[in-house]
Amino acid sequence: MKPYVASLAAAVCLTSPVAFAQEQSISLPEACRTAAMSTGAGDQMQQMKQGMSKNMEAVQEAMSQVTETQRSMHRSMLEMNGPMMEGSMNIDADVSWICAMIPHHQGAIAMAQAGLAKADNEESRRLAEKTIDENEKGLRELIAWAEEHAAAESDDEAGSEGKSSN
Repeated sequence: MKPYVASLAAAVCLTSPVAFAQEQSISLPEACRTAAMSTGAGDQMQQMKQGMSKNMEAVQEAMSQVTETQRSMHRSMLEMNGPMMEGSMNIDADVSWICAMIPHHQGAIAMAQAGLAKADNEESRRLAEKTIDENEKGLRELIAWAEEHAAAESDDEAGSEGKSSN
């Protein structure tokens, strides 16, 4: 493995997605953010974000040595990591996995679009388009579920947690 690829891989794992992203296109719907805050996950998430934002210079150095397609895909991965972690912080299992999957689908769409921009293989292009279509459909379903259920599910779970600790 080339040294810059290894540095990039290490830096990607340790860097804040929001700090690197030029434009934040991947985010949680308000229903997920509100549900996570109602369960007290905000402080934990803030600590995790601070811990992840230490190797910015290494990422910038490594990113200068990759193609535009690689840069776009890495940017998408970086952008989705923070919102995925934030979405997973809810104590309710249903809300946690649904809210974590929303930015995951957004990232998959962004990565497929990055690949599609320079793809010259017909099957690769077809797979990228299929990935975009399927993830857009899944994203709509996940967001609809979160908007309808996240607050109530989180409140129910928080109430159950409080009762079991008495």
